[in-house]
Amino acid sequence: MDLLIAKRALGLFSIGLGIVAVAWPQRVSRFFGLQFEDEAMSAFGAREIASGAGLLSPVKPGPWFWMRVGGDVMDITALARALDRGNPRRKYAIAALATVASIAILDIAMAAQATMNKRENAEAAA
Repeated sequence: MDLLIAKRALGLFSIGLGIVAVAWPQRVSRFFGLQFEDEAMSAFGAREIASGAGLLSPVKPGPWFWMRVGGDVMDITALARALDRGNPRRKYAIAALATVASIAILDIAMAAQATMNKRENAEAAA
């Protein structure tokens, strides 16, 4: 995948997710059956907004892709806590976990591509 296209697409996606988590932290937590304080969910959202803003800025995207990978690990860990059979929203948590895991694979691929191909990483800083 073209690094510049991925940079823009994932940047916009991150900002969108982040805004939802910051604006409606309680709803997001409840939807997945998470037992999070509003501040914690808002912090997850702020991290998404920061990584999205970094990807949309005119800098090399490599470090920002790695930031997304770290965020994916945090998200997977949080969602794994919602997989308890007693969670009435378990199916939503499973779907979200599968989605985040898929996105994590893309993020890892993009981060690795940016790290290994310095020229393409520099060109994507547009």
